[in-house]
Amino acid sequence: MSLERKIEKLLIEDANFVELEKEFDQFCLFEALGMIRSEIRHGNYLAYLLNPARPHGFNTEILRAFLMCVSQKCVLLKDRYQLNALDVHLMDIEQAEVRREWRNIDLLIVLKSQKVVIAIELKIDASQSHDQLEGYRKIIEQEWCPSEGWKHINVFLTKHIENPNDIGNWEPLLLKELVEYLQVVADQPNDGQAAEMLRSYLRMLRRHHLEDTRLEEMARKLWAKHSEALTFLADRRPDATGFFLEALNDRREDLISLLEEKGIEMLFEGGGKKILRFAFKEWDALPEFKNANWTESKRFILLELKRDGSKIDACLYLGRGNESIRQKYFATLEGNPFGGSNIGNSRDWTCLAKQEIYNEKITEGEDPENLIRTTLLSITNFAKIVFEHYNPLLQKLT
Repeated sequence: MSLERKIEKLLIEDANFVELEKEFDQFCLFEALGMIRSEIRHGNYLAYLLNPARPHGFNTEILRAFLMCVSQKCVLLKDRYQLNALDVHLMDIEQAEVRREWRNIDLLIVLKSQKVVIAIELKIDASQSHDQLEGYRKIIEQEWCPSEGWKHINVFLTKHIENPNDIGNWEPLLLKELVEYLQVVADQPNDGQAAEMLRSYLRMLRRHHLEDTRLEEMARKLWAKHSEALTFLADRRPDATGFFLEALNDRREDLISLLEEKGIEMLFEGGGKKILRFAFKEWDALPEFKNANWTESKRFILLELKRDGSKIDACLYLGRGNESIRQKYFATLEGNPFGGSNIGNSRDWTCLAKQEIYNEKITEGEDPENLIRTTLLSITNFAKIVFEHYNPLLQKLT
């Protein structure tokens, strides 16, 4: 059987593929808004749903489902207050107060009638800071003092299994566990717009963040039956990160113009499929600056937009060249590193500054034009900051 016929059998005749295509061929507002990996937007939406005072039509159903989930899944900290399922069923929570980003805490639920305060720290793809959770807990304990009868529940809501740093005071809760309880509400007969949006939100979570056994089984069957056709298609999958770097290359004059507006002259150095290079024109006047041997211009220091897998980093590099001259530049710069951290040095390469400016996994679903604009601004700000940091040091060589 020809490869063309195998692809035809996959795309047209296979019932599993047709069903899988229908699953993904649905308009999802949350994907359109670039919400997939944006913790801020997830937090905003959850805060809205949890608040009984909001006009979403669920009244206290979502909040009660969340509290029931906490009562049955957050049971590790035996020496701290825990919700009882019966209490949740009987609780008067219509006057619950839901706060968003209060003192930088993702979500806060205050049940005044029960003197219960629940903090929620949400992590989709980001990592927790070293003392972040401990700091939040202390803030809450100061505001709602346990000695005055307030009971505290701290929920660490994550996509993956991860122990909270303040492990003796925070209850881990998996996102998939919360989804199960919210799905019960979503499955109730309700033709309202908010109900359909909730169902769409849960489908989005399952597609992008949770293991969906039904979809996994369909994928397994498709690979078992059509491995050659799927391998052919996978090898020719569009390269989003590569396309984005090409788009930045097409818009390099915009980047140069943005820097000119800030009083910095930048020149395009060249590049390839994985790297774009730029030079600060003012540094061309530095003594013996063009004695490097890593690009045709022979400049020692260049700004690179460098692909790293599905990411693109902006990096300021001191490259290889005449060793005695290179060491003069390195000695001038190492005493005052960018960001305060030590400068890593090798015989050939020194990364003077680095910042991630694009991540395919995080920016998936965002408007392409808006993403290019914000990325150009991010590169501009990074270039301006590193230039203003290192330029006074380099001018000492003149």
